[in-house]
Amino acid sequence: MENKLPVTQCQYCGSRDIGEGWQHGKALVTFRKRGLSGNRLRYLLCRQCGAILYQCVAEPQKYKQAD
Repeated sequence: MENKLPVTQCQYCGSRDIGEGWQHGKALVTFRKRGLSGNRLRYLLCRQCGAILYQCVAEPQKYKQAD
């Protein structure tokens, strides 16, 4: 992801205190129908109220283009 945050303010409480987190373990998004390798999920969250504001995979270039 770019250095610029896609979210700068919480839509729920209005806070601009945005944090970053990663989901590990079984929460991988795989790029094969069957497989254990994949991408971790990256989250942007509000540090004031805890709302998840944005999520994406860490390496989107690993996925093939959808038909």
